[in-house]
Amino acid sequence: MKRVVIFGYGLAGKVFHGPLLQVTADLEVVGILTSDPERQRSAQADFPEALVTGNIDQLWALTPDLAVVAGANVTHVQLATESLNRGISVVVDKPITPDAPSAIALAQLAADKGLLYFPFHNRRWDSDYLTLKAAVNRGVIGTLHRFESRMQRFRLTPKGDWRDLTSAEAMGGVLYDFAPHLVDQALDLMGPVESVQAFARTLREVSSSDDDLVMVLGHTSGGLSYLVGSLVSAIPAPRFELFGTRGAVRVANIDTQEDHLKVGEIPGAGWGVEPADSVIELWSVADSGDITRSVEPLLRGNWPQYYREISESLHFGVPPTVTVDQAIQTMRVLDAARESVLTGHSVALTPPAAH
Repeated sequence: MKRVVIFGYGLAGKVFHGPLLQVTADLEVVGILTSDPERQRSAQADFPEALVTGNIDQLWALTPDLAVVAGANVTHVQLATESLNRGISVVVDKPITPDAPSAIALAQLAADKGLLYFPFHNRRWDSDYLTLKAAVNRGVIGTLHRFESRMQRFRLTPKGDWRDLTSAEAMGGVLYDFAPHLVDQALDLMGPVESVQAFARTLREVSSSDDDLVMVLGHTSGGLSYLVGSLVSAIPAPRFELFGTRGAVRVANIDTQEDHLKVGEIPGAGWGVEPADSVIELWSVADSGDITRSVEPLLRGNWPQYYREISESLHFGVPPTVTVDQAIQTMRVLDAARESVLTGHSVALTPPAAH
């Protein structure tokens, strides 16, 4: 049994990490760091046997094997560094660091100490993305040439928390929030990225962080990824559209695992099954030129697989699906995106960013 502490019990700690850890064999949450009284009560109710405290030294004294860094973005590097220096492997929520050099430095620290450093890119196990990849792997739409991916909400009023802060160290805004997932999936699906053009705007309040983002990634294959992250999109758009030389794929509905976790559900039997109207649409072109359309249900989402793989890595050294090296490449693309936003120009990546 590996002992786990969670740093932070807001949205990330309570909704994403906590429930997934609860259902992972051989991982035991022994401590939770939060100084907020309401969050302390919530954490104690979820993990009755754990030490819930605002004193981090009390958590170090528990000699954990794994620290889950799930607090505000500004804490990610500090807490990950301190954990590694104390001989503790880490899971770090996205964004893992403010930039690629910081991520490289943390990865080197982990390697020097013989520890593990895991990025929390859980959306590789979204129902919509798993189904999209399965369709691609069957070869039904030919060579991929354009990928359109959107994570959109409509939140007219900023919440006023750290995510809306404009300071660079706060790492607020959709470029740091949605883009790590969007870019990670684009690299995984479309291959190495050699150019980045990005546009990030603030449309709701001048004093808030960016809330509308468009990125265009140029892949070494010649393909393009068109990525949108927005908090000001009132009309739903397809989650994915993928175009190939022999057809296309569309997924309209977004994975619902987050919605279930937010209302307090714990993964169990039937987890990840999407509603019957959540489907993938496939268009394929026959040799005759005729286009046929078919509809298939989405595969089951599987966020619990993330921590199952973490457990296997800690216990047996099995490499996880998502590695820190991949996350570093994602951060390289995000660094280029920020430069593009500031300069208004496309930014070349040399060498290309590649999983």
